[in-house]
Amino acid sequence: MTMQTERVAAAYRVPEAVHVRSWAAILCGPDGAEERLGACAAEKDIPASLRRRLGAFGRLGVACGLGVAPQGDADIVFCSRHGDIPLAHQLLEALVAGEPLSPAGFSMSVHNTVPGVLDLARKARIGHTAITAGRQTLSAGLAEAWLRLAARPHLDTVLIYAETPLPGIYEPFAEDGLGGTALALCVSAGPRDGARFSLSPHEGASFAGAPFHEEPEAEFLARELVARLRGATEPAEIGWSSQGFRWSFGGTDATS
Repeated sequence: MTMQTERVAAAYRVPEAVHVRSWAAILCGPDGAEERLGACAAEKDIPASLRRRLGAFGRLGVACGLGVAPQGDADIVFCSRHGDIPLAHQLLEALVAGEPLSPAGFSMSVHNTVPGVLDLARKARIGHTAITAGRQTLSAGLAEAWLRLAARPHLDTVLIYAETPLPGIYEPFAEDGLGGTALALCVSAGPRDGARFSLSPHEGASFAGAPFHEEPEAEFLARELVARLRGATEPAEIGWSSQGFRWSFGGTDATS
């Protein structure tokens, strides 16, 4: 990631900050209750022909992405650590039992299902990128969005993150007891008021006056960002490290 960032920085004018134009989130509790925040789209806003094919994971990501994606062109970056693993697990169970796999289920289990359905719902043809990077999945998605804005600053980028709980058999690998999280950000390279991300190399970077986390887990980070977007926590800024870079997020006064 460091080499790619340096390569793009040498060829393009990398923005000093990425600004949040709009945001949407769905937070799920352990009991399955959903809290919809920001510009999250309603279920009825997803075309019925597509909505019927989506499971819980897909609905979270598509509802958030549809709420913030502009009507015109926009790059789409989707990131999820595990993807729709409950559906993938169902398919594996069917395979072990010798049952035929559902073609529809298989097509909806691939990692880029959410941005694919979002493109169909928006009738967009610009394409998308799907990312998974372990604990650093959300930070990797932010880095990809940053690079896309550096390469094409005239286009907004929509970043979507989604995660649902692991099936019971995978509980030893679960790192928290969260019920599921989806977050979508429409980010812009142009100067704007409000929340923004800043990025700098570790060497020579400073960060003070706000919580700082060393390589935080993706869903924890997503919820921390949502808390600040909704103004539910103080201080309003947060910083973290990932893959040799130091990030900060907060208002227009945030520094890296």
